[in-house]
Amino acid sequence: MRSELAEELLGTLMGWDRAVFAERVRRLEALATYKWDEYANFSPGMKFFESLAAWLNQFKEPADRACALEFVLERLLFVSEAEMTHLIELVYADHIEPVLCERVARETGISALRVAELVGHPNFATLRRRLLVLGASDGARLDRLRRSAPFLSHEQFLQSCEPPGDLVEPMCKKLLGALEKQELQAAGSFAHIFLIDDFAGSGRTLLREEDGAFVGKLAKLSVAIERLTEQKLLARDAEVTLVLYVASEQALEHLNGVLAASELPAWEVRVVQRLPASVRVDQSDPPFAELNERLYDKALNDEHKGEAPLGYARCALPLVLSHNTPNNSVSLLWGDTTQERESLKRHALFPRYERHHRDRP
Repeated sequence: MRSELAEELLGTLMGWDRAVFAERVRRLEALATYKWDEYANFSPGMKFFESLAAWLNQFKEPADRACALEFVLERLLFVSEAEMTHLIELVYADHIEPVLCERVARETGISALRVAELVGHPNFATLRRRLLVLGASDGARLDRLRRSAPFLSHEQFLQSCEPPGDLVEPMCKKLLGALEKQELQAAGSFAHIFLIDDFAGSGRTLLREEDGAFVGKLAKLSVAIERLTEQKLLARDAEVTLVLYVASEQALEHLNGVLAASELPAWEVRVVQRLPASVRVDQSDPPFAELNERLYDKALNDEHKGEAPLGYARCALPLVLSHNTPNNSVSLLWGDTTQERESLKRHALFPRYERHHRDRP
């Protein structure tokens, strides 16, 4: 469908007069060009306007269509590639370096306010080279983070939340050589781990309690840390910092609470862009939240997320990331059942690529 035809259909669906049509379409076109057209999971030949027309067409009541479009224009949060890149570029200066300064301040007794003195201290250079950056998922985009952290070596980045010893061992050999070259006196083992991930909506993928045991990426990392420590590839006093590019307030509260309840050390959780509870659709837009509940297609249910009209763990987020829509967002944004046999044939505005799918067991 050409965008011009989609625009005409949109005007017909919404019943706009010429003046309202011109104003609304102009605004939608600007937002589509600036952000929404770059969404990675649109099918070939489809952009935002085509998706929007099909999406609105499924709402039979004019009031429901108006509610849905109002949500898109006023409350939808779309993190573009450029914005995600900016968040990644903030990580070293705003999160890694301050953590290192805090640790050096504890070790040396230098005031944490004397940043220049801390950064210039040999302990800082040593600790910076002895840090290991791990990517918890593809979304960590370690290639971009590496380019935005020029003081770190390529030999300090590894895409894994369960780093195996056979990969870390050669990195430690490079570490020892680098310390000797810089005339820094320290063991050739890593002393601080930064675990990086792009998004947390509920925080449960990272850590949760199941059947009396703690599971998730942080639990896997804890097991790997024990193994690396035994192999003398990680210092016994090594610390861990979790850095999330984007996270909801719900995820942060969950992670801090479950970390405190678990036997894991008191790992710090840092968030570059925090989503406050006020953005939740059930708080910011109750009519659209009710629409998600009323029009939910149970064909979306599965063993991983259960029933999720307001998203997994009822996070009720209005969020779309340029590469995918989190299942923590409200279901009308991402839940597409047009290809399901026994379904309501729901069109998603931003179709989600499901990590777990019944056709890909």
